[in-house]
Amino acid sequence: MGFFDRFKSTKGKDQTTGPKRGVLKPATGKEAERKAFAAVPAGKNETPPARGKPEKTTSATTQPSSSTAHLAHRVLQRPLVTEKSTRGGSGSQYTFEVALAATKADVRQSVRHLYGIAPVAVNIMVLRGKVVRFGRTYGRTADRKKAIVTLPPGKTIDVVSA
Repeated sequence: MGFFDRFKSTKGKDQTTGPKRGVLKPATGKEAERKAFAAVPAGKNETPPARGKPEKTTSATTQPSSSTAHLAHRVLQRPLVTEKSTRGGSGSQYTFEVALAATKADVRQSVRHLYGIAPVAVNIMVLRGKVVRFGRTYGRTADRKKAIVTLPPGKTIDVVSA
């Protein structure tokens, strides 16, 4: 498909690439959940699933779900191994590049899930993109966010091989 093909009018022609009219979208979110629960017959001794917030378990030994594991790898994108960040490694501080939407709580939960150590402190900073030139045209590098994670004394993690 060429660049100018996008601007050609499809008026009066058979539109094969656009959204089809009369086709229902699949149910998402709460609608899908309701339909799924309605489709499952309740047995004599079974109770229907409770609505509202799920119960929280207080046991520290429960494993997080696979969706949490998937999110942990999306929050902590990569460790930053620079001269400055390796100086902090001697003081139990490790630096990671994290997602722009990540919060301190997200980073804390991801470090605990991936490395098994609960951080003492998490500091986050946003690094704005710089203006760069490519010949006559100007551009901008992407914004980044980095987190400095402080672990308890005596605890270490191996970020170089991870």
